[in-house]
Order: sequence, then structure tokens, then C-alpha cells
Amino acid sequence: MSLLTNFFAKPTFVVRPIGAERAEECEALHGSSFAYGWSKIDFESYLTDPHVIADGAVSEGAKVRLGGFILSRLLPPDGEVLTFAVDPARRGAGLGRMLLERHLENLERGGARLVFLEVADDNAAALKLYRRAGFREIGRRENYYQRANGERRAAVNLRLEM
Repeated sequence: MSLLTNFFAKPTFVVRPIGAERAEECEALHGSSFAYGWSKIDFESYLTDPHVIADGAVSEGAKVRLGGFILSRLLPPDGEVLTFAVDPARRGAGLGRMLLERHLENLERGGARLVFLEVADDNAAALKLYRRAGFREIGRRENYYQRANGERRAAVNLRLEM
């Protein structure tokens, strides 16, 4: 590989557990993904909770970065996805799918038999990803999410039977 090719090479990511040391990166990614992002303190609390499973897509190489993360509360036999974010610059390349697949494997190893989550009804990419993973709609909460512009959207409740 030439120096120029190496310089512009896209980082590869591996999925691994993350802890409170990643709270600041989670805050930044979450803030770039949602109208009302969670704070570093929120993430520190979740990332130190013994019932929370946290996985991150961590880049390999000289500059280690978090390309995405997913947090779930696991109280077997149930798991609940609390939040899931992928760096906007990395969306559409399969990173979210890889992260979700590995995370679901970790939840199943931990004893989850059902996994629940909520997603905004206008988040087509997330709905497609979840449906491809086997999640099925079980309900809706109208006017649940509020956008920065004041618009309100329904939350779609999804469940996956492992």
C-alpha cells in the first residue's frame, strides 16, 4: 500500500464492550444523532450500571475512535435497547448493522429472550435495520418524541423474540 492510499484508508471497526471512559464520546455521538442528546453524566451513569450492556464500534489503528454505540438494560429474560447511535459520517456502510448484530448476540448470551425498543416513526433507516434484524411492531405511542422544531412524532414499539 502506498503512503497516500494508507493516509486515506477508511478505518475498520470492531465491536467491543465500552465503559464510562467513553462517556464523552457517547455524549457527542448522541448529540449529533438526536434533537435532545444525553449528557456525559447520563452516560457515566448508564455505563457504570451493572444491568446495562454497552457495546461500541471502536476503530482500529493509530486514532482510536468510537464510530457508534448501543446500550441496553438486561434483566433476563428481557432486554431493552435504551439508545443506539452511529456517527452520521459512517451511516449507510453497515456499521450499525454489525453493531446491532453483535449486541443482540451479547444480550442473548446474557439471558435475554425478548428485546424491546422504541424508535420514532419517521426514522426509516432505523426501522428498516430493526425489521431486518427480526423486530416486529407491537404498539405505538402517539406524539411521544418532540423534534427541535416542535414537531411531534410517534414512537413505534418493537419486540424481538430471540
